[in-house]
Amino acid sequence: MSKEKLRYTLYQCEICEDKFTTDSQARHEMVWCKCKKTAVDAETWYSRFIGKPKWLKESNTKIEI
Repeated sequence: MSKEKLRYTLYQCEICEDKFTTDSQARHEMVWCKCKKTAVDAETWYSRFIGKPKWLKESNTKIEI
């Protein structure tokens, strides 16, 4: 069985412009912006979105905001 690669993705809420990072290892965990109107759950095999997230960047290393 192959080891799953860790993936970090940086998003920005188009409503409050807050930036937040998701982690592909966190299972069923929505990451919310400051205004709580946008959230993302970006796992390895699927992604769930609420509100208006804007994709900014993806990396295999931790993304500093």
